[in-house]
Amino acid sequence: MHIQQKTPTPRFCHQLTVIVATIFLAGITATLIQYGKLPAMIPVLQSFTSDHAQFGPKIAIFYLPFVALMLFLLLHYLEIKAAYPVMRKNKAPLSHKQRQNGILTFCLIKNSILLYFTYSLFNDLTVALGRERILQQWHAYLFLLLLFGIFMMGIVRGILLDKKSNAKN
Repeated sequence: MHIQQKTPTPRFCHQLTVIVATIFLAGITATLIQYGKLPAMIPVLQSFTSDHAQFGPKIAIFYLPFVALMLFLLLHYLEIKAAYPVMRKNKAPLSHKQRQNGILTFCLIKNSILLYFTYSLFNDLTVALGRERILQQWHAYLFLLLLFGIFMMGIVRGILLDKKSNAKN
């Protein structure tokens, strides 16, 4: 019986993750530098449709980056798990190309989420310092469209790879 090996993560994913993580750390560093300048109460929940915001303590500026980091770590874990062959009932294990598709999909989703949350952190910092917001409603919609597109491309590519794999058998 042929035993499948772990599928290596493409170099592109490693490089992209390093770049995005560096941008995220720059956002955290900028926030730490500006933390002393923040007022005691900052806007923590803003609406795209009105100027009304809910206010909270200035430590709340770190809530979103914490959530982003937890999502990033979860998706990174799933990206790593996607590299290993899994025995499936009544089906052959996923091929190397199918596992690589999963790795690429998780890589793109995790890095997109971290970039968007970093952008949102800069927006929160800007608003908390009394400046005009940089994050607009259409940015959020564009981000959701991007995530949906990545997710759908991963699914469609996975189905096509599955059909191609079944045609060989």
